[in-house]
Amino acid sequence: KGEEIRIWGLSGSYDPQSLTILSRADTKSWDVRQVSFYQSKNDSISKDITMPIQSFSIDNYWNLASQSDLANGDEYGCLDGGDVFIEIVNASKYRFMWYRCPDINEKKDSAFYHVTELRRKVARLVRERS
Repeated sequence: KGEEIRIWGLSGSYDPQSLTILSRADTKSWDVRQVSFYQSKNDSISKDITMPIQSFSIDNYWNLASQSDLANGDEYGCLDGGDVFIEIVNASKYRFMWYRCPDINEKKDSAFYHVTELRRKVARLVRERS
């Protein structure tokens, strides 16, 4: 218990924005909460669902390089895309990572690939439960 990963999908050019929160429910299961919201409106939550999922681990993400950790991190970007912020927390530590346009840059560096795969994996788990 106490483990959580938050995945923010943010963009300046489109709405809604998204927040996905995976929280450990017990030793074998997790809860996933998906929130969609409009950045330009107050009280703008358009979707807020929570569901249980099985078989998820955040262990592989603690050591994932943030874009700011990459040797040429400032060189990765895009003209029209989004940013992904990832927060990982447990009872004793916290880590924040950010990525500009990971889906566009996923073939340029493995950090972007792993972020894109994380988002795909969560989306797949949610689809399986829906």
